[in-house]
Amino acid sequence: MRGIMALLVGALLAGAVACGNGTFIISVNSGVIIADPRCAGSGGDFQLRQQGGLVVLVVITSTTRIFVSSGGPGRCTDLFANTAIEVSGHQSGDRIIAGTITVE
Repeated sequence: MRGIMALLVGALLAGAVACGNGTFIISVNSGVIIADPRCAGSGGDFQLRQQGGLVVLVVITSTTRIFVSSGGPGRCTDLFANTAIEVSGHQSGDRIIAGTITVE
């Protein structure tokens, strides 16, 4: 039991240190892709116009999960301009690091 508690505390501390101040916020944003994404290797990025009109940069990483409208898995090259999507991820400065992108 003591070993398990030590592992849990260690994992929490490591997460807090990795995130800077111990705060890690997951946000969900929906909107429309402005222009075709720039895809490179296992990642890429695109600009998203949110429902309120704000434009943000969405970054796709090698761990981002993309789901196309059929519900199946997708890739950066499956995303296109004027496509409605939902993005969940964390904010890093003025960009969103996508964890999941779902085509609506």
